[in-house]
Amino acid sequence: MIRFRNGMEEAKDAVNGWWELKTTGKPVIQMIGRRENPVFTLPEPKPSSIHDFWTNPEVVIPRILNQMGRTWYGGVAFPVLYPVSGRIVSITCKYLGAPNLYIDENTTWSRDIIESWERCPPLEFNPLNEWWIITERLMEACASAIEEYELACFMGLPDLNGPTEVLSGLRNPEKLCMDLILEPENVKQAARKVQEGWFEAFRRSSAIAGRFGPYFTWMGVWSEIPSIDLQSDFSCLISPDMFAEFILPLIREQIAFFPRTIFHLDGPGMIRHLDHLLSLPDLKAVQWIPGAGAGRSSDWIDLLKRIQEGGKGVFVYCDPDEVEILSSRLDATGLMMVVRGDIPEREAMNILDKVGK
Repeated sequence: MIRFRNGMEEAKDAVNGWWELKTTGKPVIQMIGRRENPVFTLPEPKPSSIHDFWTNPEVVIPRILNQMGRTWYGGVAFPVLYPVSGRIVSITCKYLGAPNLYIDENTTWSRDIIESWERCPPLEFNPLNEWWIITERLMEACASAIEEYELACFMGLPDLNGPTEVLSGLRNPEKLCMDLILEPENVKQAARKVQEGWFEAFRRSSAIAGRFGPYFTWMGVWSEIPSIDLQSDFSCLISPDMFAEFILPLIREQIAFFPRTIFHLDGPGMIRHLDHLLSLPDLKAVQWIPGAGAGRSSDWIDLLKRIQEGGKGVFVYCDPDEVEILSSRLDATGLMMVVRGDIPEREAMNILDKVGK
């Protein structure tokens, strides 16, 4: 068995405590570093095309295995393979019929397909859809590799995005904003269909990833019971009243299905909806991302305190020099930090050691 980290059980206990807001007197940190000596290496075939780069298991699986082999995992960071890259943005749009648009080797996008509500596509999950077949093939190939090489690791889900965010991609955000005023019932009906497809994508993908234990979304947070990230970046374009009418009912359904949820609060434009989110008793945590041009996580201490005072856990990305600031100014209970940067293994260990003391 090839192991990528030590102290797995202690890390699981720490994350379970974070989910339940049980204090240990110190925050939890997802810390990864650049290994001095890789623990696993495979030959890495060159992709023949951009499509090959994203979708060919013979290209993708060795690449992500080598990335894992070069990574040191500490704190509450777990070795998780994501055969369907989170950089395939809003893949649920593709599951529901949107054509893919390759940008480069860093991201892909989708084209909108709802020209009018009179000629709206069915918006149904189809297991014969090209991109679901690609997803299934990648995840099955990843499962085979984990078993073949006897890897002590986990498999993460595709980034399914949020149903209303998916709908904005299928329609076009600007047009959808107008539809909320001019065609509200059509929007609600379409959102309901997208939500059903989103649930089906989760059920099918988690059935494969779940062979290796817990649930992992792109946030990398351990959970042995069903968990998901909730998203609606589209909501930065609408008022709190519209959020309450069109978005909140769908979020309530998602929270009722998943025992553990984290809402992805992305940028200052989303803050206007925070009171609605804090009013949801079963929402476990809020992830805050300042967004481009809005500073760093440590510039938003008052907002993070407001989330904690609302009874929710806090999940933030931060730079190494922010760890001490956030640790000292926020309640350790329910605080999870993910430290960013290409950090050498020894430096990563030192940061963890400093927080531990």
